[in-house]
Amino acid sequence: MNPSGVFVETTNQTVRNSEAFELAKKVAYEFRQLGMKRGDLVALELPETLSMIFTEAVFHEAAASTVLPRGYNSDGAFPIDWIFSSADPAPAPQGGAQVIRVDETFLQRVEQNPYGITPREYDSTQSIGRLMFSSGTTGHPNGIAFSLALLESLAADALATYMSGDPFLVFLPTSTAFGYFGFYMSVKDDRPFWSIEAGDPAAIVDLAARSRATSLKGSPAQIAAFVDVLETRGQTVPDVETVYIAGTVMPPALGARMRTAAEGCAIYNLYGSTEATLASTRYYDSEDPFDAGHLFPGSRVQIVDEDDNELPVGEVGRIRHHNPYMVHEYLGNPEASRAVFKGEWFYPGDLGLIRPDGGLTLAGRASEVLNAGGVKIDPTQLDLFAVTNPLVIDAASFEYETRSGVNQIGIALVTEPHLDVQALIRDFAARFGTAAPQLLARVEQIPRNAMGKPMRRTLAAQHREG
Repeated sequence: MNPSGVFVETTNQTVRNSEAFELAKKVAYEFRQLGMKRGDLVALELPETLSMIFTEAVFHEAAASTVLPRGYNSDGAFPIDWIFSSADPAPAPQGGAQVIRVDETFLQRVEQNPYGITPREYDSTQSIGRLMFSSGTTGHPNGIAFSLALLESLAADALATYMSGDPFLVFLPTSTAFGYFGFYMSVKDDRPFWSIEAGDPAAIVDLAARSRATSLKGSPAQIAAFVDVLETRGQTVPDVETVYIAGTVMPPALGARMRTAAEGCAIYNLYGSTEATLASTRYYDSEDPFDAGHLFPGSRVQIVDEDDNELPVGEVGRIRHHNPYMVHEYLGNPEASRAVFKGEWFYPGDLGLIRPDGGLTLAGRASEVLNAGGVKIDPTQLDLFAVTNPLVIDAASFEYETRSGVNQIGIALVTEPHLDVQALIRDFAARFGTAAPQLLARVEQIPRNAMGKPMRRTLAAQHREG
């Protein structure tokens, strides 16, 4: 319908709709020649733009696509039928999957294929279109099946809410749910998808300027890296009107820097999960980084105790969330499903409270609460306090095991070289008392997952005393 329109644009490449259409059809023809069947699960390990083309080809063949987390092994939880990879060496087969190497020879063969073939039809709207994964910050990532009906339902609301802005720029790759939805909605709405590929923050700044993006979507860590480049260059992005934050809370100081970099913008916080989609949104400014805003239309949130009894307003407990669009199981993992899906509710593992105004305030993750000799604290409070120091670039606290077997609290810091560490230690002690970190470790980078969440278990393992 719009062959000259842009399908995807990156920092160094533009692919028109007509090019994407023909190539996706040719790839689909190759799939059919290889023996791909309707309903097969197809794992893609490809450069971002090529992965998007292959995703369209998978849809063409009425199959389901996915991008496996790095180092992931399904352990027989679900069958992977095909792995298309450009990695060297190629990944090992999983569960009988056929591994197809996507190299120059493969692409040359595809280029010779015809593209006048008819798409296959899915069995129903409940067929799987995409397999997503839980974030995996505290354990093994779990597969989450998104049906065609679920994708369409989410798309119906997205452009009017969390995917609003034209054009928008998603900092998260299409291997994540947020990044994938950005791509899905762009194609559905016939708009160019501005892809970050594996770009560094400097390249993303260039892409934002060239696209004249009015809305940015990303994690606080990604926004911080973006703002760092702008400040170093003395550059601003005046076209940006809104910034949507997902994954974790945003330090107030970073919000102020982003507003300055955009010459004024609104910063909205999103709270939710891949499993149950959005729970709440904060469409107003707040100095409280734990303020998660008010419920997203259609969502229900309750705060409950350990016996699942609903708690009164103002009392901290476990968050549980219901959304009409949510899934109700992890694919092929009934044990993990039973732990977090109960009746109509999903339990994300977060703590929080309902305020008198009906808003939601977060109080950390139950599984991440640090405990040193009986002193418990939400690690996010330590992280946010650390970055109030102008010489601390990034921070993530963790609980580590000492030689004596007693657990202590540590914090990893990315800092400027002339940070006064002793002064920071005194500041922590004055603010948190016995809950202050006993170990301050300077690191080059905080390990984070694709959603920007700190990998505290990784830090704990790295700093465990032998």
